[in-house]
Amino acid sequence: MTRIDFYQLTEQQHDQDRVVCQLCQKAWENNQYTLLLTQDAQQTAHLDRQLWVFDDDSFVPHDAQDSAEFKSPILIQNEAHPKGDRQLLINLSNSIPGYFAQFERVIELVTEQNKQQAREHYNFYRERGYPLNHHTL
Repeated sequence: MTRIDFYQLTEQQHDQDRVVCQLCQKAWENNQYTLLLTQDAQQTAHLDRQLWVFDDDSFVPHDAQDSAEFKSPILIQNEAHPKGDRQLLINLSNSIPGYFAQFERVIELVTEQNKQQAREHYNFYRERGYPLNHHTL
């Protein structure tokens, strides 16, 4: 069963983009193929750039396009239709995608701006019996 993790961020201590990049880097280091699901094309392009520059000493292989020839460890998309071959979903979109259960793990970020939405997502998963974890960063 898919494990759901909620990461609560405080604006004073954590920049959401940096946390997303760190989560992607950790996933790559742990050989977890990841779908970074964004809200829109603008956020996809922004995070694509951020993954290149967030840390001078790191390299996080990623792409915003799915390719038949090469499976990128981190796939950033706002309209993804995954084929079931990724372990981790980092959901930054406003909704819960219908295919979330094909992942081993789902990460949802909680910020001051999306608290109500995060509560709705939490209730959705809880009502369906998914194991929930809450982490305060």
